[in-house]
Amino acid sequence: MTRTRQAVLALLQKTRQPISATEIFEQLHQEKVAIDLVTVYRTLHVLKDLGLVLQLDLHQEGLARYELKEGREHHHHIRCQICGQIEDLLLCPLKKVTKLIEQRTQFVVDDHTLEFTGLCPQCQ
Repeated sequence: MTRTRQAVLALLQKTRQPISATEIFEQLHQEKVAIDLVTVYRTLHVLKDLGLVLQLDLHQEGLARYELKEGREHHHHIRCQICGQIEDLLLCPLKKVTKLIEQRTQFVVDDHTLEFTGLCPQCQ
């Protein structure tokens, strides 16, 4: 694995919440990693294709964010509408609904997303 990919993976490992490509670029730049924004996007695309990274398309935000897939169970997110803080929701209320959808449509559901928005304790 290239140094660039290792640097992006290492940053995602230490980041507690989903992060955008621009934020990855800025943080790696601060750490003196020689990388440009296009390379960050390409690296994220490769890591996503390899199944190492999840891309989150948070609709209200209009911005893709990324997090490590490894060692994480399926989960959803809640985002503060004021400060943008994102928290993991380590539960999925859609398990029964997913099975029902599969039965009724004959589809095999391989993924779904659910995004909650609200106000975090600091912004309330």
